[in-house]
Amino acid sequence: MSFVSSILLARYLGVEGYGTLSLALALALIVSLFADFGLAMLTTREVARDRSLASKYIANVLSVQIVFAPILIGLVALFVNISGYSQQTISVVYIISVGIILAVLSTSISAIFQAHEQMEFMSIGAVLTYSATLCGILIGIRLHVDVVGFAVFYLIAYGIVLAYYYLTCARMFFLPRLEADLVFWRSIVCEAWPIAVVAVSSFLYFRIDAIILSLIKGVGEVGLYSVAYSFSEATAVIPSMFVAALFPLISKLHDGSKQAFVDTCAKSLKYVLCLALPIALVVTLWAEPIVETFYGSAFSGSAIALQIIIWSGAAIYITTILRSVFVSANLQRLNMAITVALVALNVLINVLVIPRYGYLGASATTVATDVFAVFMGIFFLGRHGYNLHMRRLSLPPVFGLTITIITSAILLFCGVHLLLITAIDLAIYVTILFKLSLDAEDKRLIASLFKR
Repeated sequence: MSFVSSILLARYLGVEGYGTLSLALALALIVSLFADFGLAMLTTREVARDRSLASKYIANVLSVQIVFAPILIGLVALFVNISGYSQQTISVVYIISVGIILAVLSTSISAIFQAHEQMEFMSIGAVLTYSATLCGILIGIRLHVDVVGFAVFYLIAYGIVLAYYYLTCARMFFLPRLEADLVFWRSIVCEAWPIAVVAVSSFLYFRIDAIILSLIKGVGEVGLYSVAYSFSEATAVIPSMFVAALFPLISKLHDGSKQAFVDTCAKSLKYVLCLALPIALVVTLWAEPIVETFYGSAFSGSAIALQIIIWSGAAIYITTILRSVFVSANLQRLNMAITVALVALNVLINVLVIPRYGYLGASATTVATDVFAVFMGIFFLGRHGYNLHMRRLSLPPVFGLTITIITSAILLFCGVHLLLITAIDLAIYVTILFKLSLDAEDKRLIASLFKR
């Protein structure tokens, strides 16, 4: 539904309008990161270890977020007014920022569901978010509203989801309330701030390129870049949902058995890597037809950007797992230091390449920093005694990818149709994985899934 929504918006609003909405969402995400401040992830970790703390955490986390939300919105308002954006862009940023605060409160309440490993409620919340947004977009197109009207529909969707989470938490666990325990506020903020710095830093090297593009090249290039980025981001729903289920489990395992913790994390990395590489290859092959079919000729320039940035999506499969591993192992401060260094590198490269290469330079920079983030995360986890054996685990899927790339190049040169190339590539890749990567336990797990 998110993918369909992005297609409808891009085709209806055009390059400039879609760029304006994408910029507003990027700026609003800054608000969400500071408003959340890593408190939702901290809540999940601590409640997964001791469920009796659930009510205490939610009461104080919601209070902290509500207190600081107006300050954050005010700072964003100051930025957009002094940066010379149009009045329409400023209005969209205001509305989306308020909606994103509602989304942050929803995320904090959903941390309770995640900590109890009752993922069905988070799934319903996700479906509600995107279905309400999609309905709003369809209504907006029917009524011929402008980009400001679509921002209002986003705000309504976030409000609906917050109401659902609040009522579900009250029915299943306890009635969420507000509490001003200042001593507890200080303790959770001190514990969560490294997680918050990581989240903000992650935003900077995922989204700062869109802001730099808007300032240097205009919102038109933001629109072209955002089409490619949004498609790549849509594929990241798989590791996001996987980590949502994995995080409370490994948080408990870390305190119980270090070996079980390491084995579970390593196996998780193997699974997501095996899945990420063929997805990236298939999207690379089909980038031009995807953009032309779904977004139209106005966005044809996005095809090359998609071919580049989809490999960032593959790296995100790994970094999403690694981030949870760091936090579960109580190494959030180390993760913070790594991420800050990566952000500094990313911003520096973006400032150098965007003036000359525009959105294509931004795409390449995103891939480079994400791949480097994978190597940095694996290296420092190993230095702290968490050897995830990535060299051994990654050889079979990387070998399979190499063979399929060579096969694709030969078949493309011979003029074979993309459908046949894709089928041959996937058959080769799956065969190599089955022979070289999957052990007996993996095969039993796959067999059990098919039986279900």
